[in-house]
Amino acid sequence: MRKREGFSLIELLVVVAILGILTGIAVAVLNPVQFFRQGRDGRRLSDLTTIQAALEQYYAENNSYPASIPSAGSAWTSGSITYLKSVPGDPSGGSYSYALSGSNYDICATMESTPPPSDCRSPAYGGSGNCCLTNPF
Repeated sequence: MRKREGFSLIELLVVVAILGILTGIAVAVLNPVQFFRQGRDGRRLSDLTTIQAALEQYYAENNSYPASIPSAGSAWTSGSITYLKSVPGDPSGGSYSYALSGSNYDICATMESTPPPSDCRSPAYGGSGNCCLTNPF
């Protein structure tokens, strides 16, 4: 009797079908779309914190907040002081909302997750979005 080497076509098809079913189950259970949303929301919150730090540095230098902030991707400088080399923009391509009311501001983003992260609050000074940071004092 002759010894067979390798696998038959049927055996290979069964293995590929089983791997396909397992991959489908893993994708359904892990929901990678939700992981991408949470990742973009984490970046938005980090960007808001970075802009907030620059706003506080601006306030320390000028005793007031700026009327507006530069558009996303632009450098934020005033005189010889650089507050941000590049103002962060929303990972989905937009920009963040900034609103000034007296000595208070909102820097806001629209988060994809529901509910937004616990560090967020609703806009109070005219910002738009479901996650806002404001001056700390």
